[in-house]
Amino acid sequence: MKKIIALAAAAVLLTGCRASGADEEKPLRISAAASLMDAIGELEPEFRESHPDTELVINYGSSAKLRTQIEQGAPFDLFLSASNEDMDKAAHAGYIDEDTIIPFAGNRLVLVSADTVEGDIADVLRNPEGNIAVGQPDSVPLGLYTKESLSTSGLWDMLDGRLVYGKDARQVLTYAESGNTDFGIIYMSDAVISDKVEVVGELPPGETRIVYPAGIAEQAENPDAAREFLQLLTGDKGRRVIEDYGFSLPEGGK
Repeated sequence: MKKIIALAAAAVLLTGCRASGADEEKPLRISAAASLMDAIGELEPEFRESHPDTELVINYGSSAKLRTQIEQGAPFDLFLSASNEDMDKAAHAGYIDEDTIIPFAGNRLVLVSADTVEGDIADVLRNPEGNIAVGQPDSVPLGLYTKESLSTSGLWDMLDGRLVYGKDARQVLTYAESGNTDFGIIYMSDAVISDKVEVVGELPPGETRIVYPAGIAEQAENPDAAREFLQLLTGDKGRRVIEDYGFSLPEGGK
């Protein structure tokens, strides 16, 4: 009789464990452009405080690399991209709920250097000396935007031998900060957070506006948390952080 009671108690305990595990909230997985690292980091504490039972997992990288990971089956709930192109490709392939896509930030391109530079941005770009860190134009939004801007000015081909390519926006910033390159073309948002480089000047915009869109996964495991993080990002606090870190608000933002 004692053995039967013990077995029954064990069965109840195991059942309770399974129920507890089933009720456990799933993590919120965010794939975010590398240039958003500091701004998102500013919002993390507030989200964690209001969602103490939700583990927040953020994967940073170039938007194209993140999209490739998504296409290869990497789990995610929310995609924060630095380009409309990568968001559109992910949505058209069925990975993003198109009804949830919303622009939340913009950006500008600037030329920076770790050294004090005499002359303006035109002098630097037309001077044949000094190498320049830029993003890979075929796989990094920063590189695409840079190529478009310099092509509009008729400078891209002329600068070819001076360019050093980075795998994402943060690597380009690191090259410029460390002095591994004489200059870097980066987002204004990265220049704002760096105390190691000075802005030489702003590049003219290219054909493609720099827009950061957000979208929730079509098969999100934690869609509620994804929506709530997106509300934080696009709300009053999020907009203040976006501007504080050198981004611009999307058209219509206040």
